[in-house]
Amino acid sequence: MTHAFSATELATLREHRIELFADRVIFDAQPPMDEDAIAAVQALCAGPLPPALRALWRQTAGGRLDYALSVPMPTRAGSRVEAVSWCELFYHGSRFYNDLQGWIEHEQEQAREIAEDDGREWDGKLFYLPIGGFEYRDRIYVVTAPGAPDDGGVLAWKMGLPPAWSPALTEDAVATFAPDLHTAFGCLALHDDPLAPGRGYGSGSELLEYLEQCRKDGLPAALADALLAFYLRARIDWRGLLDSGTLAAHPRALQLALAHAVEQDDAALLQRIAAAGCALDGIIIGAADALAYARKNKKDSAVAVLVGLGMR
Repeated sequence: MTHAFSATELATLREHRIELFADRVIFDAQPPMDEDAIAAVQALCAGPLPPALRALWRQTAGGRLDYALSVPMPTRAGSRVEAVSWCELFYHGSRFYNDLQGWIEHEQEQAREIAEDDGREWDGKLFYLPIGGFEYRDRIYVVTAPGAPDDGGVLAWKMGLPPAWSPALTEDAVATFAPDLHTAFGCLALHDDPLAPGRGYGSGSELLEYLEQCRKDGLPAALADALLAFYLRARIDWRGLLDSGTLAAHPRALQLALAHAVEQDDAALLQRIAAAGCALDGIIIGAADALAYARKNKKDSAVAVLVGLGMR
């Protein structure tokens, strides 16, 4: 049964700079943004700020996230599935990469240069407002472009690596991956169990460290345990879906299952996934399907099974 946090418990979490928004955990959370500051950002945008963003900022002006995010992204070379780092929510006053005002100024400069290159005068309004990401490599935007099909949506931008890094992403890529901020938060997930024995550093590690410090600082054990259980609800349980016969209906879970089977060179698991009626030919990582991923990583048993199942 899901724990229903009381107002008192939410206040206690807030004392430890933890906020819950759209069924996800924000930690190292900043104080709320006041109405004047929200209005000042609104004045810079071409269209209205989405209501969910206003609600987020009225709850916390920024903080940290510790989930995985995978986004289908079109490129000149074809479609890809890219891991996008959304571990920061930008806020005013930061002296680091998560400075909201700094990124707004960066976008203003870019928009001004594009207008000049096009021989037109820029009206000073932003169609895309940066709200989070990771350092300078990955950014998340809300769309504030009145009349655009994705107005109010959430967009991911990822910086490409130099060509020598191919088959990794070698050009900047962008995609609108959610129609609104609540849906975007719902795309944040845990791809495995951060509490699993022997599991290395990955999504969840920073939140677990933060929560352990909160326990030392007086966060009640029962509340910390409830928060951890709430956080773990974001885990994609592809094994459970496979056991229940519903894996084929969950594309992201299927991608994770196939990637795991290939990485472990687990021929039996691949056979079981195929027997469950799952398609094997979709992109699972970057531009690679399961067979390309298996060949790249020299997983001979996986290659043999996939070829035997008709993949080429």
